[in-house]
Amino acid sequence: MQNFYDYINQKTISKPTIIMKEDYHPIITNNKIGLLPNDGNDNITTSAFLSFDIVKNDSLEQIGEIGFQAMLYDEFFYGGNVDYMIYDSFRHLGYGTQSLSLLKEVLQENSHATKEGILISTLPDNIYSQRIAIKNGGILIYDGIVPKDTSLYQIDRVKEVKVYQIQMKK
Repeated sequence: MQNFYDYINQKTISKPTIIMKEDYHPIITNNKIGLLPNDGNDNITTSAFLSFDIVKNDSLEQIGEIGFQAMLYDEFFYGGNVDYMIYDSFRHLGYGTQSLSLLKEVLQENSHATKEGILISTLPDNIYSQRIAIKNGGILIYDGIVPKDTSLYQIDRVKEVKVYQIQMKK
């Protein structure tokens, strides 16, 4: 089992680390990693929610997760619509940047993602996630306080964010 720390919920979570070869059918891959659908939804063009395991091609280790959720732009602006987590032992090796790049390719034909692009929301001190967004074409569109009436503030206690937007080509 691989452990990672969920910073928003402040707890350690365990995940399996090896994908069986017969179960590894990534929806997209590069020379190092692949995105394996983990929600059973393979309809990438119209789905409002997509979730993938990030898997190393050579060892079939699950090294993280990445997902996209269509949203009401104003209601969920501060939380973004892309979430990703790279497990501790695989951080700082470029996998976050690669996985977001692959997700962008998957979303090029997604009707929800191409409307207003994708949003990456980070805590102000999360320099690594900010770099991942910028390396994938993210432009900083908001740097400030999270309104107290949002669920991000009320549930997750997040008070400040930086939001990056990545435009999708259609």
